[in-house]
Amino acid sequence: MFDHPLFQKLQNYQFVLGSSSPRRKEILAANLNISNFIVVKSTFEENLSKQNTLAIDYVTATAEHKIDSIVTQLLPGKPYVLLVADTVVSCGGHIFEKPGTREKQMEMLRHYRSHPNDIQVITAIQVCEIDSSLRVISRLLDCEITTLKFNAQLSDTPLQYYVNSEEGIDVAGGFKYQCLGSLLFSGIEGDYFNVVGLPAAKTFYLLDRLLS
Repeated sequence: MFDHPLFQKLQNYQFVLGSSSPRRKEILAANLNISNFIVVKSTFEENLSKQNTLAIDYVTATAEHKIDSIVTQLLPGKPYVLLVADTVVSCGGHIFEKPGTREKQMEMLRHYRSHPNDIQVITAIQVCEIDSSLRVISRLLDCEITTLKFNAQLSDTPLQYYVNSEEGIDVAGGFKYQCLGSLLFSGIEGDYFNVVGLPAAKTFYLLDRLLS
């Protein structure tokens, strides 16, 4: 049994996951052993300008806006621990989020093929402790970067097969590395869970720091 003091401390709070991502829910429960939580979705439109902005600054700012929007939705009367994450893919000087359309997804995959060694999955994790009157007591932020290597030998045909599967159309970067998307890549360096949706170890120890 992983009897870490963090679990005892969390019993004094309502844990809030500021994301409806199925993968983040799974990682939180299976890898961090935190299963007693509620989900509150951010109302932030995630429409910050990407012009002349570093990907890490963009994703950090988005996570901060998400936190602010969720705090306004909470009800007073109990203390909270709030976890928010935002993920983008950076490649060749461009910032990629969810493609939304097949055309955009294909464009993104071709871009990765043109820059096969310059693909970074960047996640900003922000956690905060909120008292029963909804005052933010403490707030911590950290980022995880995982580098992927795209298979530059792939022609448009397998890329189109992947797009036609509709697998990655609704996730940051346009691919699900834990599923068929892994067939598009030849290597990974860094936290696998970061690519899936939430860097497990960094998130756990950030929460531990928050409540220490």
